Amino acid sequence: MSNSIETIVSASSIEDLKALIKKAEGAIEEKKVGEIMTVREQMVKLAGTLDMTPQEILDFSIRKRRAPGVPKYRNPANPEQTWTGRGKKPGWLKQAVDQEALRIPQT
Repeated sequence: MSNSIETIVSASSIEDLKALIKKAEGAIEEKKVGEIMTVREQMVKLAGTLDMTPQEILDFSIRKRRAPGVPKYRNPANPEQTWTGRGKKPGWLKQAVDQEALRIPQT
């Protein structure tokens, strides 16, 4: 804090300080809006160099999107339960005596 600001603060009344705070908060909001608009313009320009929108860049994920798996096994006790062969093997398949008997024929 500079010496001149300290002098002003120490010489001001409570009402003056409250008014100063309100004025400073307003100035901060105005500066913030200006800086946001500048950043927004930069984002649009940079996104345009990639033929994308800023939202597409924000939503971009480096992870490859994997298509939902095709079910390979079906639970005979509950036909709604299936397993694609990805991830942890379900209990109903582990407990099956003949797992291949639960395989869904691929067309």
